[in-house]
Amino acid sequence: MVEFWSNNDRGYRIRLWIDQVGQNVQNNTSDVRIRLALLNQWWTFAGYQCYGYVDGFGQRLEYSGSPSMLSNNSEIQLIDRTITVQHADDGTGVFVVRAHFNGSGGYSPGNLDIGSQTITLTTIPRGSTVSVSDGVIGKQVDISIDRKIDGATHTLRYSWYNKQGKIADNVGTSYKWTIPEDFADDIPNSTSGWGTIYVDTYINGKFIQTQSTVLTASIDTNLLKPYFKGFTLEDANTATQRVIPEKTHFVSIMSLVKVTFNGAQAQHGASITGYYAEIVGANNSVTENGGVFREVSVNKDTEMTLRGRVKDSRGVWSDWVETKITFLFYFSPILSFEVTRSGSRADTLTIKRYAKIAPLSVNGIQRNVMKLTFSTAKVGWDNFVVDNGQAGGEWSSISELNASDANLGNTYPADTSYIVKGKLEDRFTSTEFQATAPTDRVVMTYDRQGVGIGKYRERGALDVAGDIYANNGQIQQYQLTSNNGGPKWNVDNANNLYEPGQYILGPSAPGNPNGQWGFLFHYSYIGKNTDGIKEAIQTFWSNNGQMFFRHHRWSSIIDDWEPWIDYTPKKTSVVKREIQIGWGVRANLVRESNVVTLSLERGAYTLPPYEYALLGEKIPNGFKPCVQTHMVANKNVSNDHYGCAVWHLETNGDMHFSNPIPKTSWREAVYTGTVTYITEDGYPQ
Repeated sequence: MVEFWSNNDRGYRIRLWIDQVGQNVQNNTSDVRIRLALLNQWWTFAGYQCYGYVDGFGQRLEYSGSPSMLSNNSEIQLIDRTITVQHADDGTGVFVVRAHFNGSGGYSPGNLDIGSQTITLTTIPRGSTVSVSDGVIGKQVDISIDRKIDGATHTLRYSWYNKQGKIADNVGTSYKWTIPEDFADDIPNSTSGWGTIYVDTYINGKFIQTQSTVLTASIDTNLLKPYFKGFTLEDANTATQRVIPEKTHFVSIMSLVKVTFNGAQAQHGASITGYYAEIVGANNSVTENGGVFREVSVNKDTEMTLRGRVKDSRGVWSDWVETKITFLFYFSPILSFEVTRSGSRADTLTIKRYAKIAPLSVNGIQRNVMKLTFSTAKVGWDNFVVDNGQAGGEWSSISELNASDANLGNTYPADTSYIVKGKLEDRFTSTEFQATAPTDRVVMTYDRQGVGIGKYRERGALDVAGDIYANNGQIQQYQLTSNNGGPKWNVDNANNLYEPGQYILGPSAPGNPNGQWGFLFHYSYIGKNTDGIKEAIQTFWSNNGQMFFRHHRWSSIIDDWEPWIDYTPKKTSVVKREIQIGWGVRANLVRESNVVTLSLERGAYTLPPYEYALLGEKIPNGFKPCVQTHMVANKNVSNDHYGCAVWHLETNGDMHFSNPIPKTSWREAVYTGTVTYITEDGYPQ
């Protein structure tokens, strides 16, 4: 196994061999052979009393005698013994040995010594090994023990983060252990953790050794899910909240549902780190406690499901919790009316009302209030006076007036026309509508300022009530422009226009597509549109050169416009590229729109003769021809013409080259050529 040599005295030396020749696992011993020999070179002796020994393994092996060493380079065996060595309790065997020899001097050697040497024997397995399957916290796990010595018993222990403890004593080769539930407290941010299982081996009650293995344990996410008790819902829009205080009903478009998670709890050391709630089917969600959903739009009263869950620091989600909420269909107030004269003097104005608001009913009780007011002014006047007649009013139990007649309260002389303005309000928004009450019907009237036809004259040299015909054809009697033919001035809100015409639209007006001054053309399908249903188109020319178009769907919603479309023509840019087209020949590519020009850079080149040879260079993307194209290049030397070369341009970007053999020797020539073609490539950057 190992050998050692002493110091040298005139060629004399001693040699020590240590060999491990056997082991007894049960007795925890090894058999060790120890040999000590004397060796010489040229000195010899005989008849001298000699003494030697080997110290080690807890004992001394001695030699004494009078050996004869009469030959050069010889060897005398002094000691050769096999001993039994006891290992330490843990099976290790580490020992120190040394050797000494003395030949009394003269021709014999003096002191020969081998100093202390460390000998490590093969460790005898003593301590049992342990293994454990991956486990689930709170559930049973199998611990297996590989016993090295029959009759050994064991103590099982664990270490788990800051926890240590005993599992069992006097264990044989296996044990079923339930992992304590409080282990989960030590892994609040993970679904699994790692600890250590220790096995202490005892033989006849004597401790031998400790071995260990890694314990991997995870939580049962189904058992340790976080949870919460439900939701508190609140309308973050105070205006709708005042009208609909119920926590289960909200107003379409206007309500902002705020969701609070109640009693959210994580288990065994974890914390709540995430929230999620959604209105099912509405693509509308929040990710925080107290989050506010976007507005929800419905076209009728609709019950919807709100569901949510919470997440803990381990990444585990709770079960879904659901609740039902109702969104009440809401639309802006709709108002139109007709005005006719009545009474014996035709000085009473009767209003045929068409008014509607969203009822917003909860449990059969209407929560919205309809309020209708009227005011009047003489035609051409701006000072409107409120009329408190029966045509106006406030209603909490009805939401619609359909062709309902009622009179204004004031007196309106038959010879004067009036503008009647109506305002319909609910608890949130309002709308206005106006109509003209003409003078009483007469065939004709006149005064110094002009003539009235079918009415009393009130304005202008000719004031006509009714359609005007010329040459058996009706004349259009709707003003599309200003009196001078220019556009009508400054629209306050392009979204709310009812009347066709040409307008000036300011940069800050609602509905302006680009924040620029410009001209707005509005056309409605039924002209002036007095029935509350609108379908229209608008065109806008801004002063920066942009042109826009949009369409209003057939709808009773005032501003149900589709998005603006920009129809501004885009100027095509010119893109240039310099490319190589073989043997160092350079050319320029120029593209504008779908037209490409390829032009050689004039230069002297020495090009070989070829017939339709494939070049390594390619036409770049964005410049490839849509059909095969040929660029014919002229060749000249000084004043002499040497024929033509051809570059063949393929649709896939490949280039081929043809160059006839010149009548004279192959030589340098000046090449020039240009070709223009169409491309269908996408526009290059």
